[in-house]
Amino acid sequence: MVQESDEERRLARLAALVAKARRAGLPQFTEAELFELAHLFRFGASRVAAYETGGRAPARLAELRTLLAHAHALLHSDLDRARTRIVERTWTFFWREVPRAIRAEWRILCASLVIFYGLAAISYVAVRNDLELAYSLFDPATVAEEIRQLENTKSGEPFRGNFTFGVGESSSISGWIMTHNMSVGVLCFASGLVPPVYLYVISSNGLMLGTYTGVAAHWDQAAEISSILWCHGVIELQAIILAAAAALVLVRAWIAPGPWSRRHAMKLESARAWRLLAPVFPMLFVSGLIEGFVSPHAPTPARLSVAALSAIVLVTWIVFGGRQRSGARVAR
Repeated sequence: MVQESDEERRLARLAALVAKARRAGLPQFTEAELFELAHLFRFGASRVAAYETGGRAPARLAELRTLLAHAHALLHSDLDRARTRIVERTWTFFWREVPRAIRAEWRILCASLVIFYGLAAISYVAVRNDLELAYSLFDPATVAEEIRQLENTKSGEPFRGNFTFGVGESSSISGWIMTHNMSVGVLCFASGLVPPVYLYVISSNGLMLGTYTGVAAHWDQAAEISSILWCHGVIELQAIILAAAAALVLVRAWIAPGPWSRRHAMKLESARAWRLLAPVFPMLFVSGLIEGFVSPHAPTPARLSVAALSAIVLVTWIVFGGRQRSGARVAR
């Protein structure tokens, strides 16, 4: 039978090693200390079993269990660590895990897309038929400024809205656009944490898109301005909706945790929320480059080609990314 003093000495040494590992990390351990940690962990497990069998000292048993849990986490800390290179892990994450998460949350994403594009279509048709409605559906000052720009556009000249900067300004403006769009992505994620606010944000943006295009339609410039907006907007708008969807996943975990506690449900769903949020900022980076260098300067056919190519890449990525390859046939 293990002497009381010897037991306390060993467990105190185990606690000291655990404290050192949590403070400095296992790489600071010598080979002897690593061996000692594993040996003392086994000793501690045997004492827990003895305490449980004997049904004695419940307070001491609780302390031992906590200590062993920390030691176990240290000893097994790298069992699930990826052994592949960071480039391969990044590729696996974005090509396999992210598309799977997007497909798994198709209900949230489809609902958001229907609200956004549905209101955009409705407001476009309404404003195209009655210009005065634009002042009710969107900011009156912005509508007045667009109308002023349209009236100042010469006959036969394409309407470019605010995209009138020169090629020499593209670098600085592209950087500003990226910063602005990423802040909008953060705002949309934050709004998704409060669903009523999210509904307001997505609805107002859908109305803005439809109203802006509907106003341009009165000067037969809807197609021209749309080719500019959609050149970068195919990526940008979908990225913003993904950001909000990531937050909605967390809200769902809190409201309907299922069989889990809310804390555990939030922990589980945070991984999926991260997979929805992670591609948002690379997407906004790419859309910022397009908005700064392509949308304002490329001819209409080129803009339409970029928009179409962006849509094809997005759909291909979401639909086919992360699909399991069919396994080899079993030999008979």
